[in-house]
Amino acid sequence: MLIIRTVLFIMLLLVASSPSFAFWSSEPASLKELASGVAMELKDTSGGAKKLYLDKANVKDTVTGENSNLSAFLVNELESSLSAAGFSFSDFMEEADLAVGASYQRDGDKLRVFVKYCPAKDSSGCKSLAAALPITKLPKDSFSESLDSRVKRLVQKTSGSRNGLKVFINPVVERKGRYASEFSEYVTAKARSYLVNSQQFEVLEEQPVTRSLSNTRGLAVKAKQVKNLETSAALFSGADVVLDGYYLEGTGRVTVAMTLKNLKGGVLGSAEETIERALIPYSTVNQTAGALALVADVAGQGSQQMVKLNTTKGDRFQVYRAGEKVQFLIQVAKPLYVYLYGINAKNEVNQLYPGPGQQEEPLASGRIHTVPGERDSWEIVVEPPFGTDVVKLFASERPLPVPTISDKIAAKSFSGGTRTLARRDVIQQELSTQKTINGFDLVDYYKGIAINFGVTLYEDSLFVQTRPH
Repeated sequence: MLIIRTVLFIMLLLVASSPSFAFWSSEPASLKELASGVAMELKDTSGGAKKLYLDKANVKDTVTGENSNLSAFLVNELESSLSAAGFSFSDFMEEADLAVGASYQRDGDKLRVFVKYCPAKDSSGCKSLAAALPITKLPKDSFSESLDSRVKRLVQKTSGSRNGLKVFINPVVERKGRYASEFSEYVTAKARSYLVNSQQFEVLEEQPVTRSLSNTRGLAVKAKQVKNLETSAALFSGADVVLDGYYLEGTGRVTVAMTLKNLKGGVLGSAEETIERALIPYSTVNQTAGALALVADVAGQGSQQMVKLNTTKGDRFQVYRAGEKVQFLIQVAKPLYVYLYGINAKNEVNQLYPGPGQQEEPLASGRIHTVPGERDSWEIVVEPPFGTDVVKLFASERPLPVPTISDKIAAKSFSGGTRTLARRDVIQQELSTQKTINGFDLVDYYKGIAINFGVTLYEDSLFVQTRPH
């Protein structure tokens, strides 16, 4: 019922009621003045509401249904004015006091803007606002290319003239930390939408077939067919190709790149677009995930193609809702001893594998190993508090001593949340002699132990975000 109610709210926000309440004594002279008027009105009539859900993705032309640069400009001005008026924002409608939506349409030499706001838990109390301002008062490039048009062109250039293939879409992620943000989630959703609407490919479901195949004969059969661990999630879903994407932020712009690969890793098409930051109404920053990426040293992982960590939902970055059960899938290209840890935003480290009482033995290749497994007496169920975690995997050809994690031990690798300036090889050597370490030192401990034992350390990481229903 909660999902149905959320969809209904968004539909209500998109409907521009007529007549709407115009609250300007005269036409606003700019988008900024218009947004300031909206903020003042909400402050006076919101009844003490403080947290807003702004439906950014659906700020569009009511006639054509399209986004333009104007959509981003309007969102940016609304966010700025509402923040200045004392409001904060939530990514989830369920956690907000008010849901706010906006739309617009051209009417001769005027732009008519409609704003609607509703109590987040009761759509019967919606109110509508309207204003008109001269088109000459808008930024000159308001109706030129938008974020949506750039993403659409990127998808078209990447996919080329190929058609009839089954495509698995990996989440777009930040290039260095390999985590998702509000921006990358939007780009992933848009890329999926364009491919579905083009009917060029058969776009596979967002939650892969491994969700139902886990621990079954079907998954075991497919695991033996894996030749490239990087595309294994796509293979399990029955795909022919996989669409990958990443973004990298620069000064005043964001570069988004996409690649279409076959299941052997061969590149079938690739393209990139550089998008001006002013066109992007979404945050490219995920501070929690960024901090976790540093602790897990995601950027320092090599592509060794020897270990792979994903979930029954797929690869890279996964979102789980309250009450769902999480199960991790581990693959190795040769027999390896594996150690799996979960690290949350409070730097609390939990060893997930081997679990208590589990015998330490090498995992076999050509199989899918699940954590927790069917015979385990424990499970991972999503419950509050919600947030972002990183799951870190280490693997080696020989067993490695498992450290005790304690926050009573001072961290050597980090100081004040950033990596210490001391030489990492020295720190790793020191840590390798300790039986108890701080959670911040997990990566350097295992790297130091591997050096001491003269073995190669294989790594992989996966971000998991938990949210309300």
